[in-house]
Amino acid sequence: MRIALVGNPNVGKTTLFNALTGAHQEVANWPGTTVEYVIGKIRTADGEPLELVDLPGTYSLTACARDEQVTRNFLLYESYDAVMVVVNAASLERNLFLALEVLELTPHVLVALNMVDAAEDQGISVDAQALSRRLGVAVIPTVASRGIGTDDLITWARRVARRQVIPVNPWVVPYPSALTSVLEPLVAELRTMTAVAARGDSRSALERFRPEWVALRLLQGDEEVIREVRVVPQGRRAVGLALSCCAQSAGFEVSVGEAIGAHSQALERIRAQQDAFEFQIADAKYQHIANLMEACVTRRPLAKRTLTERLDAVLLHRFWGYPAMGVIFFVAFWLSFVASAPLSDWVGAGIGWLGQAVGVWMTRLGAPGVLRSVVVDGVFAGVGAVLSFVPYMTIFFAIYQFLQDSGYMARASVLVDRWMQSIGLHGKGFFALVSAYGCNVPAMAATRVMENHRDRLLANLVIPFIPCNARLGVMAVMTAAFFPGSRGAFVMMALLLLSAGVVAGAAIVYRKTVLPTDPAPLLIELPNYHLPSIRNIAIPTWHRVWMFVSRIWRFLLWATLATWALTYFPAGVPVEQSLAARIGHLLSPVGQWYGFDWRLMIAIVFGFVAKETTLSTLGVLYGAGAGGATLPHLLTQAMPPLVAFIYLVVYMLYIPCLSTVIQMRRESGSWKWTLGGMAVNVGVAFGLGWVLERLLMLV
Repeated sequence: MRIALVGNPNVGKTTLFNALTGAHQEVANWPGTTVEYVIGKIRTADGEPLELVDLPGTYSLTACARDEQVTRNFLLYESYDAVMVVVNAASLERNLFLALEVLELTPHVLVALNMVDAAEDQGISVDAQALSRRLGVAVIPTVASRGIGTDDLITWARRVARRQVIPVNPWVVPYPSALTSVLEPLVAELRTMTAVAARGDSRSALERFRPEWVALRLLQGDEEVIREVRVVPQGRRAVGLALSCCAQSAGFEVSVGEAIGAHSQALERIRAQQDAFEFQIADAKYQHIANLMEACVTRRPLAKRTLTERLDAVLLHRFWGYPAMGVIFFVAFWLSFVASAPLSDWVGAGIGWLGQAVGVWMTRLGAPGVLRSVVVDGVFAGVGAVLSFVPYMTIFFAIYQFLQDSGYMARASVLVDRWMQSIGLHGKGFFALVSAYGCNVPAMAATRVMENHRDRLLANLVIPFIPCNARLGVMAVMTAAFFPGSRGAFVMMALLLLSAGVVAGAAIVYRKTVLPTDPAPLLIELPNYHLPSIRNIAIPTWHRVWMFVSRIWRFLLWATLATWALTYFPAGVPVEQSLAARIGHLLSPVGQWYGFDWRLMIAIVFGFVAKETTLSTLGVLYGAGAGGATLPHLLTQAMPPLVAFIYLVVYMLYIPCLSTVIQMRRESGSWKWTLGGMAVNVGVAFGLGWVLERLLMLV
């Protein structure tokens, strides 16, 4: 049994998906987060398996952006037993348009009336039973963040999927007589067409849908639906009838046979009438929604402004909003470093102690020296160095998720939209840029919500300048080591502001040179502020951290062993004479411009495979764990803070990891753009690092 989950962005759809399935799908307050659909499994109380498909958020079934096309194509061409439409009780008027479109597409629908608690707080009360009677489908009140109503949803979903719910009148929307007089003969023709096709061998994907929906799409000139209908027996006649109806409504007569091959002037008038029909159909839907709101929704006046209104008066203020945003992000970074520093020290010390204990135990067992070196100097030094900064990541991403799920990140996008437009980035590019702090790979995938290829390409070219969670982890460890306490928060903010400046500069240069075009404005729905549940913070945080840790066994362990081998062989020689040192010395002419020793250069090169390998490489090269010494301590002994800061700048901006390069090739569709972008990354990183090193030396 398969249930499709659809809804507008910001209705709590993915939160409901998580509540029903327990899946670790990220929750976000803007469209485009879920670019591909996600499948979750549910096992009911009687043991029946149920599959729930979380589709990308969309405002209608008229697909424009990539994420909207994913939802539309699934509903048109994939198999499913029912559709669960999620609506926000506090924004019902806006959400019902999609619900009506889905109801016209298929009768096997139920509605999840989500966030009823938030609606009550705003003085909005929705009569779910009255709405159910008027829509003709089950309407279930839910609070997804607290799991309220989920059992009823599963019960009704199974009833709808088993066809135990009788569909109502196929005309979900009471269209005016001027429209129905045109629609009804077309619907009759489509029913005949479907009956003929059912008797033959030819079948169309559209046979599963209400002929009323197909008739509506034909009158609006939906090219995709027209192609589907024309391949069915008598389908050409149905298409010709639709065109003939449009011509008749436009004031001239064209027979069914002549309509398909009409001359250009007639087709132009027919297309104008199709646009007019589209407007009339949308207007009828909105009029029906207004009637539903009047009959089913009660609003009571509030004695005072809501919390959202009071907070937005400051956080969205044209002047105070920007200092407030700076304070919020500074506090977030400060908490990440100060609160997690003791935990990170404990983890690093614990792993170092464990490595020494394992080394002693292996010595007592008589293990060969090379095996002891692999385990202690390789695995524990490398992997342990990475695990020691997991506390930094956990606290940072928990705070980030809190800001995102509370509704603030959507406000931040509004504040920076003017800046985004000024540097030539599409407004929706902010979604991808924010996602890049988690991982550059899904951030590039998130650019698919942009309609224009040049906008997508530009976003993909500048995303690698944004540090992902792996690079942020390395930056967090080195920043905490060289700039402890509050200084670390200031340094981290400076690095991120520098990254933002590079993104802006690169975007401007790209727009002025190889990618000239005007970006579209940002259209975004601002959610109400709310206190996220612990579950909604914990699941995405755990998901991000686990994604990082799980990659240790895929990339990090092998990279660590390779680094160990390069530092161990030739056997019996000091590390300064090892294979790694020989490779590093070849890079020394570049590193000496910045004060980098050969170890730092090797770490930069190895980081191309996966950024997570940087700390493990440094841990092995500097001998972390030997004598209980931690990597941060060894780093502070090996270089001054100035060199560390320059290294962080270069590391933050230079070539992305291999996975990101592959994703950039996939999104850009060209190795030319991919290799060109990589070259720009390397040039900017080392060029800016050299300039800053000279300036800071003067200071």
